[in-house]
Amino acid sequence: MAQPEPRKEWNYAPELPVGNNPLFDWPMNTRAILIYYRDSWLTLSEVSLFAILAVGGWWVHQAGLGGVGYLVGVGNVGGLEWGWAIQVWLRNLFLLVLFAGGFHWLLHHRQIQGTERKYVSRFGHRGGARFSFGTQLYDNMFWSLASGLSFWTAYEVGLFWAQARGFALVISFAENPVWFVSLFGLTGFWVAFHFYWGHRLLHFGPLYRYVHALHHRNVNVGPWSGISMHPLEHAIYFSSMLIHLVVPTHPMHVMFHGYMLALSAVFGHTGFHALLIRNRERLMLGHFHHQLHHRYFECNYGSVDFPLDKVFGTFHDGSEAARKQLRTRVDTRIDE
Repeated sequence: MAQPEPRKEWNYAPELPVGNNPLFDWPMNTRAILIYYRDSWLTLSEVSLFAILAVGGWWVHQAGLGGVGYLVGVGNVGGLEWGWAIQVWLRNLFLLVLFAGGFHWLLHHRQIQGTERKYVSRFGHRGGARFSFGTQLYDNMFWSLASGLSFWTAYEVGLFWAQARGFALVISFAENPVWFVSLFGLTGFWVAFHFYWGHRLLHFGPLYRYVHALHHRNVNVGPWSGISMHPLEHAIYFSSMLIHLVVPTHPMHVMFHGYMLALSAVFGHTGFHALLIRNRERLMLGHFHHQLHHRYFECNYGSVDFPLDKVFGTFHDGSEAARKQLRTRVDTRIDE
């Protein structure tokens, strides 16, 4: 009697095993490092796009168009007034709806590329008592817009105000161009470092049950799942932006940092590895490393940019060997 073929775990998976930032590999592979950072910064990628949004947005403000509700900067936030704070909220709302709403409409509603490059062939959860309002989409949109957008904006507004009032040091490109440019690259390391430890904390007993479990309702993720979190988790997640109170930066870096948290989570939770245009990958989307976390829960708490998971033994590279290793680790812990 013929044996049934083993169940295919993924509809699509990138080349396995998943690798980490080659900057942390030893022996060092200079070519691999250059390719990694070339693809991150010198092509159309999420980080290069966020940098363009931050730099271009600041230029628009400096040109005198910030009052149109797109952007506000240090120059006119001397007082903590509702007018400019609402402008920041509206700008963030616009970007969140543009990316989360746009990716959902194109990839999940219109399904313009079907299940090509989709990690899981099924499209989300249509119902279920565990979701607010009974549907995954409305649940995710509610927590993203009502809580996520609010915390993102509150941290940004607070930091703009602190920079304007002298409670946080502000630098300019003219003063120190090397440090100014370097801060864009260094932000990713700090985001990854903070995310790992905050995420590990949220997987601790009561915090997981009463807080982080809300985000993990999403096993089969979608764009609106990215910052669909409990308010306490939003407070922890966006708190990495507080680094701007102690490190001299510019409002442009604050904006970029916010995009690296809010909008990168949207990209990483699309459920698709790439956006295809004319059957070619034009924009990389999903973070398969994090998709594995949503599947297995107790692995990949951080990101591949700063591989703390590898350091602390929680790395899952997507291979069958890694799956068995995770199972052994969990079973051993349960038996203890």
